[in-house]
Amino acid sequence: MANEFARNVRDYAHTITRALPTADGTVTSSDIDLGAGSYKGENYELEITIPALTATQLPNADTLTITIQAGAAVTPTTAVAVLPVITGSTGHAGSVIRYRFPSNVARYANVKIVAAGGTGDISASSATIRLIF
Repeated sequence: MANEFARNVRDYAHTITRALPTADGTVTSSDIDLGAGSYKGENYELEITIPALTATQLPNADTLTITIQAGAAVTPTTAVAVLPVITGSTGHAGSVIRYRFPSNVARYANVKIVAAGGTGDISASSATIRLIF
């Protein structure tokens, strides 16, 4: 029997690539529909991959704040998790962040990424957001 909590099956139909923000900007991914009916939110994880960024793109003390939003209607704005803030110094080596949804998560979810502190234009780089089962 497979491990129910392995969370390594990626659904490429639920993979979103989103350009990171321009200087001190905000971007929000398209919505992920977790489905209607008797789904269990805790059976899903969100994997967010932030690429390596140079010191020009993410200079000293500048930040990237990643927020997962969910709601019953499309384009939700209710924050369900604020992930650790990525702070620049000599750039960012890249990271993969996983978030396991709670059992009562609403149907639609998206990811908001906010650049602050005079952050350089990082729109040439993209974050990847995947739903994992």
